[in-house]
Amino acid sequence: MTIRNLGKFYGITLLIGMITTLLVSLIFGYDRLTVYLFKGQIGEFLAAFVWFMGYGLLIASVSQLAYFSYLFIHQLGAGIFRSAWNPIQAVITVFALFDLVYFRYLRFGRQEGDVQQFIWIPILILIAALIVTYYKVKMTNNSVVIPALFFMIVMTTVELIPFLRVEDTTWLYCTIFPLLLCNAYQLLTLPKYNEASRQERYARKVAKGEIAPEERVTVKNTKVVSKKKKKRS
Repeated sequence: MTIRNLGKFYGITLLIGMITTLLVSLIFGYDRLTVYLFKGQIGEFLAAFVWFMGYGLLIASVSQLAYFSYLFIHQLGAGIFRSAWNPIQAVITVFALFDLVYFRYLRFGRQEGDVQQFIWIPILILIAALIVTYYKVKMTNNSVVIPALFFMIVMTTVELIPFLRVEDTTWLYCTIFPLLLCNAYQLLTLPKYNEASRQERYARKVAKGEIAPEERVTVKNTKVVSKKKKKRS
């Protein structure tokens, strides 16, 4: 990816994280942000508003770091485990969903004995993962189902670990929605930026005279002709 497209990719991810965090914090972070607006304490409201903006940018940066980490892990796993990599990802994904309920229940719900209040987190992540995977399959093919689910579920769970240990759900709300949207955006749009980068590099080579503008077209036409000859023979 070229620096220009990488900057655009990162910048839009930051924007998504910041806007989503602000919107969620206005609803779920009422006592930390919105209450100042209703009380007419504009200074305190602006200070909290800027703080949540920074928090959203931080969450988006964590999401981007996790995504590029996953790209490395995916290539490494596919190289080492080969055909067994997809089943391994599927097993890890199931365990991640289970752990989202079990470990938070052990920490906060064991005394009450009520596990239902901890189920909404994995359900929300699973629904988001299924929706994103559906659109990813439409854009590519069925081979991306398990990798897409793995990234949306397992990597989101890893990103949420510090907040799963906190009983105050405000920070969990203000984190999980921006993470899911940032992760979804990156997973769905990275191929577009890669293609734009390839076209940009090709245009630069043409401008410098390193290759002829018709070179790529000629190669494609040659392949088509050769395939037609093979079929006729």
